[in-house]
Amino acid sequence: MPQVSVVIPVYNIEAHLRQCLDSVAGQTLSDLEVICVDDGSTDTSPAILEEYAQKDPRFQVIRQANAGPGAARNRGMERSSGRYLIFLDSDDWFEPDFLERMTARAEETGADVTICRADEFDTHSGQVYDGSWMLKTQLLPGAVFSPREAAGAVFQFTYGWPWDKLYRRDYILKEKFRYPDLAVSQDLVFVYPSVFCAGRIAVLDRVLIHHRVNRLASVSNSRSKTPEASYQALKLVEACLEERGLMEIYRQSFLNWAMEFLVWHVCSIGDRAVQRRYFRVLRQSWLPEQHFDRYPKRYFTNRTVFAKYRLAKYAPYPVFSAILRFYKAIKGRRAA
Repeated sequence: MPQVSVVIPVYNIEAHLRQCLDSVAGQTLSDLEVICVDDGSTDTSPAILEEYAQKDPRFQVIRQANAGPGAARNRGMERSSGRYLIFLDSDDWFEPDFLERMTARAEETGADVTICRADEFDTHSGQVYDGSWMLKTQLLPGAVFSPREAAGAVFQFTYGWPWDKLYRRDYILKEKFRYPDLAVSQDLVFVYPSVFCAGRIAVLDRVLIHHRVNRLASVSNSRSKTPEASYQALKLVEACLEERGLMEIYRQSFLNWAMEFLVWHVCSIGDRAVQRRYFRVLRQSWLPEQHFDRYPKRYFTNRTVFAKYRLAKYAPYPVFSAILRFYKAIKGRRAA
């Protein structure tokens, strides 16, 4: 049994794949297996994977017809045998002591889930941005905690992506967590249940991952093609809370997240015609189905999010769109 199983879904990422694989191969923790799942790539990614598998026996390559990142992660998870499990994105790269520090933190705390910090690398500009917003330690009761101790912020202190989270593999297998067959947002259906069902969570307050952003071919840029997928993902998370009898514990955190996520999703649809159509769906179906109006304004803790919700509920689409474009422009200037 290796100490860590590293699962990397790969799809047409030839430009950045070597940087990712080199950062894994060069980890100071050498007791690992690297399971690369080629999800039907049509570029030179398969040849690159084969090259690494030939020179390093820790690398395994699985090939499948294109089925999406969720299916690729499930396939890699099925093959894994390590004490710990992590899902990495094939366009990111990692500090050399990333896995050594993460496993040491997990061992000393007995955590089911260990989370570290990351920063952002802009593919176009080459700039590195602060990523402290990705892990909001100020919302937590401490560096080691149970999710119930952070019930009011369990959907807010971290995000629904898996690449900054090291899992104890027997915990994942026992709870039978899987990625659903969705084109986008499938990762949050795995990640949020893995967080709110955990016995113990540990934080490693150190930047160990460099997360690539503004890559035009990334999965997140396909929202216009599958605009229903994100709402389906939200409903799957909601169903998990209900089925496990946890909704009453986490309801406020869930609804605060759901309000933000639904508006963000529609704002993130790049095709204006599709965005306009799903603005109507958001107003007429998705928002009413969550029954936000049953709760007082103070129930929703982020004023900016609540203001966007009110815009989505009452403002005409041109006003909603113009205000959000202005907000994005101001935010972009501040980041620069």
